[in-house]
Amino acid sequence: MPIVDGLTSAKMIRSFEKSHPTFILSTRASLNGRVPIIAVSASLIEKERQQYMDAGFDGWILKPISFSRLSVIMNGIVDKQSREDNVYAPGRWEKGGWFQETQADVYAANTEPSNRIPGSDPSDNVKRIVREENERDEYIPGPQAVKEGIIDDGDNVTGSQKFGEDKTGSIPAV
Repeated sequence: MPIVDGLTSAKMIRSFEKSHPTFILSTRASLNGRVPIIAVSASLIEKERQQYMDAGFDGWILKPISFSRLSVIMNGIVDKQSREDNVYAPGRWEKGGWFQETQADVYAANTEPSNRIPGSDPSDNVKRIVREENERDEYIPGPQAVKEGIIDDGDNVTGSQKFGEDKTGSIPAV
């Protein structure tokens, strides 16, 4: 990664989670207690597994990526049995999986939270949304807020455009 490595990125995400209320997480991240982070690299070393866990990674997969295997691992975000079936075991490092049967608490990562968002301060729109959601005690998840035109996703999407469409109104090819 050009600016920070994966370990530092994971620590920054966990620091942000520690210093901000959980209601700003997506629904799935909220169900898991924190945003699931999967380490993806060709150079992950099994004997450094504890270092990855301490930084806040929840799972890993080695490159080259088997997307069918990645799909099985990612299913562990919402399926407890799938997660349990893919927990780390000696001799299975090359397959990838989850470090633990249950997602660690947001405070489990070995980071020191700051009083600001890593790398930037929140935009006025984010501050406004948080303030409004606190006032009405109801949260609209990020993609829904973009879809409803409450916030701008950075591409000047308006509330009249459907989420997932480009500025021409067509859905981009995957």
